[in-house]
Amino acid sequence: MEHWLVNHLEETGVSDVIKETRRLASRAATAVAAMLLAQSIGTGLIGAKAEGTAAVGSSAAVVEPTDRYTTVKRSDGLNLVFPVISDIHIGAGDKAVTKFTSVMKQINRIAPHYDAMVSAGDLTDKGEAAQYDSFMAVYNSQKQASARHLLAIGNHDYYGSSSASRAQKLFMDKTGMPGIYYDAWINGYHFIVIGSESKTTNGTLSDRQLGWLNAKLADHASADKPIFVIFHQHISNTVYGSDEWGHTQKHKQLYAILARYPQVITFSGHSHYMLNDPRSAHQRDFTSFGTASVRYPELESGMAQGSHPSDDIAQGYIVQVKDKQVIVKRRDFHRDDWTGEDWIVDYPARKSAFRYTDDRDKEKPQFGPAAKAVIMPGSIRGTQATVSFNQASDNLFVHSYDIEVSRASTGKHALTVHAFSEFYKYPMPSSLSFELKGLTPDTAYVAKVVAIDSFGNRSAKPLAVSFRTAKLSPLRAGEVTRLLSLSMYNAMDGASRWLRLYSDQ
Repeated sequence: MEHWLVNHLEETGVSDVIKETRRLASRAATAVAAMLLAQSIGTGLIGAKAEGTAAVGSSAAVVEPTDRYTTVKRSDGLNLVFPVISDIHIGAGDKAVTKFTSVMKQINRIAPHYDAMVSAGDLTDKGEAAQYDSFMAVYNSQKQASARHLLAIGNHDYYGSSSASRAQKLFMDKTGMPGIYYDAWINGYHFIVIGSESKTTNGTLSDRQLGWLNAKLADHASADKPIFVIFHQHISNTVYGSDEWGHTQKHKQLYAILARYPQVITFSGHSHYMLNDPRSAHQRDFTSFGTASVRYPELESGMAQGSHPSDDIAQGYIVQVKDKQVIVKRRDFHRDDWTGEDWIVDYPARKSAFRYTDDRDKEKPQFGPAAKAVIMPGSIRGTQATVSFNQASDNLFVHSYDIEVSRASTGKHALTVHAFSEFYKYPMPSSLSFELKGLTPDTAYVAKVVAIDSFGNRSAKPLAVSFRTAKLSPLRAGEVTRLLSLSMYNAMDGASRWLRLYSDQ
């Protein structure tokens, strides 16, 4: 009891001591409680809230545990339910507030009694006071007050302040969070929020914060229970998007600290990469989930469709915790529906039992027996044509295609088009079409379409189609004369303007 009392007094603070003592008296020996209370005051154990204790909200609507390490089942048989969202970017266009409001209302409908609310950073677009006010107006009007509220700072939340310290103070003042890194115990489960200490894109972590994290992870750590770690930036070399958008400054130290605890589950945003892709779940030494984005999605660059799908898209998770499982349910908020299969993490945590490893998939995508590639009628010009093809299938996920164009006579490479499978559309289109540009007139080509899954497996048998670009039409004499006259006029007009400018000087 003494151990629990000290920890509990540290969490609740001086103002709650009398109330807590009375509650203890109804549950335990009044004399013992009073003695321990007096001892705590005498030794200076009661004071300001301990570093790392969440300051917003209260515990979930379950039976009060006897101490913060104890789990009591909810009425629905689960141990814990919490949503995870990120990258809300209030201030980034008119849609930001509307989308955030819609997401919060939907969460309240599908998870009406959640125990905690998690947001993994970039609450605002520029970290301005007015943007925080808009964020908190929506958040406070829609949040479930009985839940604990865990908000992380993101790089965008630094942009509106003249210094990192001012940005951090504004974040804490506006959100009520006790720091940019802190922890909380919720129905016996440990939540740890870490935060970048500067506005750098890939994040900054001090040795002090890493040391704090190392110590917090060790607190009552058990392979039987997950430890949830929230950080805005991805941990490099983990989830989808972490290669381009992962934390790089002290990523090796951060990874090494987390790798000691296979029961850790991290949630991170920042990249906005969509959670449809199976790589958004990753396990090697611990488990990581990419949290996509509420405000707008983003994907890899260099693809034919560009890197920004429709900004109507908003995604996140609803997490359910059982005795021996964590279930991560993927949500398309923009469709008001679930997407993809649930991700499952089993406990006790054992690396040998991890499902979502780097080498989880060796199966190649394939095209169906009726699939074909064709050149669209009427699309052939002297230097371009449009190819259309049926989509391939895969045991997990077709991510993209390479359309490789070569000269039929020599096999010399002429063009490669990289294109998404448009997995971000619902339903996914059954066929795709792309322009092939920059070709040579009156030349025979072969276009081959190769399907690629999320893990780099390429279809063994590509689709192929042959075609010939059109000849350029010969110019008639009158057209040549008109073009030459126009060119001469433009040249003379340009020279005249240059001479006038020179003479004016």
